[in-house]
Amino acid sequence: MNRMKILIILIVGLNLPITGQPDSSISYSNLVKNLDSIVRMHNFSIGIAFFDLKSNNGYFHNPDLPFPTASAIKIEILAELFNQTAKNNFKLTDQVRIGIKVDGSGILQFFDYTDLKLSYYNLALLMIQQSDNTATNILIKELGMDNINKFIIDLGLTNTKLQRIMMDFEARAKGLDNISTPRDKLTLLKKIYERNLISEESCKRMIDVLSVSKSSPLTKNIKEDFKIAGKGGGIPGVRCEMGIFYFKDFEYILVVMTKDLPQQELGDEVIGKISELVYNFMKQQNN
Repeated sequence: MNRMKILIILIVGLNLPITGQPDSSISYSNLVKNLDSIVRMHNFSIGIAFFDLKSNNGYFHNPDLPFPTASAIKIEILAELFNQTAKNNFKLTDQVRIGIKVDGSGILQFFDYTDLKLSYYNLALLMIQQSDNTATNILIKELGMDNINKFIIDLGLTNTKLQRIMMDFEARAKGLDNISTPRDKLTLLKKIYERNLISEESCKRMIDVLSVSKSSPLTKNIKEDFKIAGKGGGIPGVRCEMGIFYFKDFEYILVVMTKDLPQQELGDEVIGKISELVYNFMKQQNN
């Protein structure tokens, strides 16, 4: 498996030992060594994009390798929702009739659909907080898949594409999947963080939606109080998690994408460990 690392901090001639256990000290070189060690310990594909929003330093591994996104593509759908509301195509408070049901994650599939309507904003909340597939497919239908992909291109996310609705196994069997890369995901989250996407108010509201409490392997090993604005997802053989981390003394973006997992739980385990290493490094750097 070919692996490519791009370090925003250039380290020349660095020979890092590969060990089975991460080093306990947390200098930048040890962070790199520990992340490299995790990657090399596993025989499935791992992509990492880490960016310190204070120092502008970071670490990349396989930044441009395409990964199936699973539900993480819902961030792009959320962005296009706010893009169309900014164009006055509709208001977030406008009501949408719920006329389809999709299996998988989410609660809408269990609702009584008789004359059921929800606002675009509430559909967005369900799409992100519960990863509701019914809400997602309704939004894709209302926004238009072509429009979503055009906005993705306009944002410069050249390796990201929405190619199917949620739970469309027939399309996936034909090789049509929703894809992105660690670099593209980092770019999108950074635009939102910097209030550089659509408008400052739109970014603020997107962060609010993305910050609604939800479980993630990114957060399971972090005990300190913090906020994360992000989204993840998984399908057989794939686990992706990403977010903007807001701590009292530091902020950063972390994207971890995996594919070809022999066991699904390995994705959660690796993502949790990578997140813990990055957090410990950031905490030490900002003490």
